[in-house]
Amino acid sequence: MVATRSASGLRAASLFCFFAAVQAVPHLHLSYKRDVTAFTRNGCFVGHNSGHRILDKSSFAGDAMTVESCATFCHKFPQFGLEFGRECFCGKLPAAATSVSDDDCSFPCAGNPEQTCGAGERLEVYTNDLYTPATPAELDVPYLGCFVDQGARVLPDNVLGDDAMTAQKCAANCADYSYFGLEYGRECWCGNSPPKEAAPAEECSFPCAGDDTQLCGAGNRINVWGSPVASPETVGEFEYAGCYTDRHDLHTLKGKVLRENSMTLEKCANFCKDYGHFGVTFGTQCFCGTEIEPTAEEVLQAECSMRCGGDYNNVCGDADRLNIFSLPNCQPDVTNLATVGGFNYQSCWKDDRDARALDGKVERSNDMTVIKCSGICTGYSFFGVSDSESCFCGNELAGQSAPEGECSELCAGDSTQWCGGNLRLNVYGAIPAVTTTSAAAEPTVTEY
Repeated sequence: MVATRSASGLRAASLFCFFAAVQAVPHLHLSYKRDVTAFTRNGCFVGHNSGHRILDKSSFAGDAMTVESCATFCHKFPQFGLEFGRECFCGKLPAAATSVSDDDCSFPCAGNPEQTCGAGERLEVYTNDLYTPATPAELDVPYLGCFVDQGARVLPDNVLGDDAMTAQKCAANCADYSYFGLEYGRECWCGNSPPKEAAPAEECSFPCAGDDTQLCGAGNRINVWGSPVASPETVGEFEYAGCYTDRHDLHTLKGKVLRENSMTLEKCANFCKDYGHFGVTFGTQCFCGTEIEPTAEEVLQAECSMRCGGDYNNVCGDADRLNIFSLPNCQPDVTNLATVGGFNYQSCWKDDRDARALDGKVERSNDMTVIKCSGICTGYSFFGVSDSESCFCGNELAGQSAPEGECSELCAGDSTQWCGGNLRLNVYGAIPAVTTTSAAAEPTVTEY
């Protein structure tokens, strides 16, 4: 009986007579090539396992198929197998492959009837004895491993496809980036943020198109090289403290903020010169602070990998990450004045752009101080200083108090005084006048 691939019979009617004619040939007359130079026969196996081909990396079919032609085609892979007389498959034989009797692999090879080439759903498997496994190339930059690259690209920039791809060629293509990776045998990708999701090393199994001794990822798998850009040890008088976590609802540095597309470390250091710390994030943002929020955590430098908008040679944090620089032995001596110009300090207070806590006179100055604001608001019941350089006056105080830590910006004109924050006021209330005839009226506070 003729061996078949399925109940429907042979896939090609033209092959029927060829295979039927050789059924009378005793199986022992067909050579298994057990000791052929450069490859060794493993045995006969079921072609699929759990719905997947057991050798699944590359394949071809032809009417001149021989064991040697399949071995040549699959020389980049550890095993090769022949099936149905004319089909060749390459890959790595899995441990779970099902071995069957040699008698099941009975089809003569289309190009050499003296050899057998499997059968229907039976794969005759050989090992390439001269096969040398491809490995990640050794370069001047560290190899990081095999990573998942599915959905949004982990290295999204400057892609290069090349049928002569090598790791060296990709490294040159990505010379201006922190990381580069190879995928699908011929693709090179660049980026400045490290990949996150590691994959088993064996899943990056494609040899490079230009050098089959090197690995070049696989489908949705990428071999990655690179290292984070080191931050300078000093910027002016500031010393590098590390890469820290940051949160939108609880910033690591709570002082004034500068956002600028041409951000540099030097620009941020100058902006925060009156503070003990400065931090850069998201490539374009600068935060100042007198202290580092205790809940912030120092993390790996690789997590601060976004280049500065105005200086591509340095990194300026990343999403929810800050590169922080600090003045050595920084112990800021900043206070709220207890009394100033007939006013007593009240507390840190919440402000609202649509409903101001103090709705009287407003002045802004790049040399604002608490003393200056108290003079501006003479005759009012309250004054408040905000965002380093703003002064608000009013006879009623609306809203509610805020934690003192939220008023964390230094006065533009005196770095020893607090001047509120973003929508935060350091509020002072007028000291009631002392009379002998009646009690002085208290300033009105409307809290809601």
